[in-house]
Amino acid sequence: MRNLIILILFFSFSSLQASEVSEWFKEESNLFLEIINNNEGTDNDNYEKYKNFVNKNFAIKSIAYGLIGENIIKKSSKNELSLYLYAFTDYLIKTIYKLANSNYSTSIILKDVDIKDDIYIIKSEISDKKSSASLYWKVIDTGSSFKIIDVIVENTSYFVTKKSEFNKILRKNKGSLEALVIEINKI
Repeated sequence: MRNLIILILFFSFSSLQASEVSEWFKEESNLFLEIINNNEGTDNDNYEKYKNFVNKNFAIKSIAYGLIGENIIKKSSKNELSLYLYAFTDYLIKTIYKLANSNYSTSIILKDVDIKDDIYIIKSEISDKKSSASLYWKVIDTGSSFKIIDVIVENTSYFVTKKSEFNKILRKNKGSLEALVIEINKI
């Protein structure tokens, strides 16, 4: 009987958390669509809106550090890590800005929310009038907000793709974080 009560409480808590992340996702995806569809602002104004959106909703430091690995972090100075984090943040903002400015999306539909290992997996569909694509968002609860740690578009993970690209650059340059920052800034 006690195990049944614990199980019921767990599912009630999980449902409540899934509801919270669903509401957060709906709000933020609507904000994202507003930014995309804003044709009145200048490119600079719109870029600033994307910058604010990314800084608010992405776990930038976690993503950035996860892409380079523990060994590179340990052997790098605070200044090198700071420069890398700045370059990566700018790179992520530009990536999202360029993707969104392609006028590809007109709607984002929430399909399902699942939780695995304290990571919410939000299944959604992004579409315009001609086509659609499946998107999965990996999201964590930081205690004060939700943060995106990965986006998977049609079974291709942003995190896995970038980790492979960054590791290739690091191997080519004998683990030099400075060389990675130079390459990121070129993109």
